[in-house]
Amino acid sequence: MKSILLPITILCLFSTVAFAQLPPACAGGSPATTCATACINCNFNGFVGNTTGFPSDVVPNFCGTVENAQWLGFIAGDDHAEFIVTPFNCSNGDGVQIALYEDCMGLPIACDKGEPDGGILPVALNVPLTPGHNYFLLIDGFAGDQCDFSVSVGPQSAVFEPPLGQVGSITGADKVCPGATMKYSVTEVFGASAYIWSGPPGAMIDTLPLPATVSGPGSNSVFITFGDVGGQICVQAANSCNQTPACTIPFSVAILDDSFRPVLEADTTAHLTCSGDPAALKVEVQAASGFEFLWSADSLGHIVSGANTNNLAVDKTGTYTLIVTNNQNGCTSDIQIHVGEPDTPKVADFTLKHITCYGFNDGFLQIGAMNAGLPPFLYAMDNDDFLVSPEFRYLTPGEHRLTIESADECRWDTVFIVNEPADWILDLGQDTTIHLGTEIQLVQELNLSEPDRLKNLEVTPDELTVMMCESCPYMPLNSFKYHVTVVDSNGCVAKDERIVSVTKERYVYAPNVFAPNAVNSANQVFTILGGEDVEQVNWLRIFDRWGQLIFMKEGFNPGDPTSGWNGQINGETASPGVFIWQADIQFIDGNSEKWSGSVTLVR
Repeated sequence: MKSILLPITILCLFSTVAFAQLPPACAGGSPATTCATACINCNFNGFVGNTTGFPSDVVPNFCGTVENAQWLGFIAGDDHAEFIVTPFNCSNGDGVQIALYEDCMGLPIACDKGEPDGGILPVALNVPLTPGHNYFLLIDGFAGDQCDFSVSVGPQSAVFEPPLGQVGSITGADKVCPGATMKYSVTEVFGASAYIWSGPPGAMIDTLPLPATVSGPGSNSVFITFGDVGGQICVQAANSCNQTPACTIPFSVAILDDSFRPVLEADTTAHLTCSGDPAALKVEVQAASGFEFLWSADSLGHIVSGANTNNLAVDKTGTYTLIVTNNQNGCTSDIQIHVGEPDTPKVADFTLKHITCYGFNDGFLQIGAMNAGLPPFLYAMDNDDFLVSPEFRYLTPGEHRLTIESADECRWDTVFIVNEPADWILDLGQDTTIHLGTEIQLVQELNLSEPDRLKNLEVTPDELTVMMCESCPYMPLNSFKYHVTVVDSNGCVAKDERIVSVTKERYVYAPNVFAPNAVNSANQVFTILGGEDVEQVNWLRIFDRWGQLIFMKEGFNPGDPTSGWNGQINGETASPGVFIWQADIQFIDGNSEKWSGSVTLVR
């Protein structure tokens, strides 16, 4: 939105209302019965009167008692004077008493209370004066005596209107914010007892709209509060008898927009501490210096220290308001901070990793962001010392207690449980011994305690990997040791090893008698029998007792009756007797051996 500046003309007009604070001037008028109603003689050239007919009144701070006082006002023209009041024709012969006031309600500048039987003895006051200021002379009959009296003053100039000096230049800020209260001054003017200040529409001194007359000490400096409109400030020097011309040296003031107000940054919510120390409220101002700070508290709050700084210490809940004023232009900004009960830290989120594998003790906890509490935070596990790090490693299984402490010693704790998986066990079984040619199953259904966890399986030696299934029997030819390692999705490992010993005792059998004509066909043929370790009979040879080869067969399976000797020699039935046999046996481990023996043929 655009800001539009409109020119405004301010007319510095004299207002009679402005002089209400100055007693009016008079020319030798009658004495007054009270100080407040006394007029000011601009040329007080002596006075003759009497104390008859004046009422009794209370006079503040008088040095005696008052019965029939009268008051004479005058303006000072010099810095000192001597007043002599001479009584005569006193009815009681006690004379008079006198006092001089500048403030009707204050202490007298000087006082002579006379004395009993004072008769015609004069009473006198020798006093300092300020030219241009008003003074009030009290004259009273001592103990109510009724006397004629005369007043003389020396020097005469001391009670004559002084020449009024000229008003100089106004000093103060020429750019201010709406609502700003700024100090404006002129040099003290000789002979002035008041100053008439005027300004832009809406401007005030205290609660008085301008123009306003300000009297008394320091009235040449005032604090003006501005409205929303800029303009000219003017000042006239005045006393009860005279005033300077209006607005001889005007001072222009422009109104700034809100962008010139102090920029404040702070958390608008705070909390008391748990330690009992005062809570610290800090407000940052986007400038280096030149600011005034003023804190206030509501009916609940209590300020401990720092009421005039940007760092406030408080010890009660409540709402605290800071007003920051730029001393150069009067621009102000305010901010409210609400202080509540201690803010216990609370965890917004944390990451818990349970133990990956049995016995690892690698549980892990990481505390994330906090949604309450005053940072920085400290962390303790299981009542141990507090640490800065929000991470805890190597947690053991079971229950743990986490404690978090904020910067103001507020604590929050919670209990959590770290889980540990069951021990993963691989059992390949006991070491075993088998005979050559016997099959063995390397993996059985219950070899692994939790089969569903299996992700990877490694076998040493590698060639056994294909045998690691429940339907994969393995027939080893030699003794061996194998290692199995299984891994689950967490990287947990289970291992086992097993030794399989393969015995190579040769299972070869040849009957020592057979009967070709026997009823039992199993004994009608002579052949070589073998166990699971025998692959084949490479050849079988049978000799008679004279060493003559009578039978030969090559490459047949052991126990095959069709490949054995049926007891015939060249188609002729052999006679009973003892025969010699020789055989070459091939075993499944790749070895072959020569075997021999005798067999008896019976009929």
